Amino acid sequence: MSSIDPFDLLLEIERQCQESAAGLPTLDVVEDEWVGVGFRIGDDKLIADMAEVQEILDLPEYTYVPGVKSWMVGVANVRGSLLPLMDLKGFVLGEDIKQRNKGRVIVIDYMGFNTGLIVEEVYGMKHFMAKEKSSEIPGINENISQYVDTAFKRDGENWPVFSFENMTRDERLARASL
Repeated sequence: MSSIDPFDLLLEIERQCQESAAGLPTLDVVEDEWVGVGFRIGDDKLIADMAEVQEILDLPEYTYVPGVKSWMVGVANVRGSLLPLMDLKGFVLGEDIKQRNKGRVIVIDYMGFNTGLIVEEVYGMKHFMAKEKSSEIPGINENISQYVDTAFKRDGENWPVFSFENMTRDERLARASL
């Protein structure tokens, strides 16, 4: 039985690993990836930057708040914190979601507080390469277009990028009461 020095054994393993790694392919070009969450307002499919989204929830039970605009739905207790809920379609397009109970909630940061935006449908995460970005905005509702500066295009499908940050600057949000 031969006795091999443990250090020599480690050196031999390192040498073998380096020989094996020499033939592996290398990635010469690293492309920037943009990640967003797809959702729908009315008939328009949109996407928002994941950096602007805190989380996505099923619509929780909520309490109606009197004396507010119709798009201000109410407040919900989510994990011990109050979450204001607003109907995004009602705010942007002026018509409430008809089947609100089937909607999903996209949680954003509004002035340091989590705020839930109820949307009709969420399509999940979407990944795009930087080269798929386009300044050409497809035909979308004019009330939505004020919050869209860019889009992504893939396989003939356009995804306008809805900016929650731009929307939070809209002074109408601060005036939710009647």
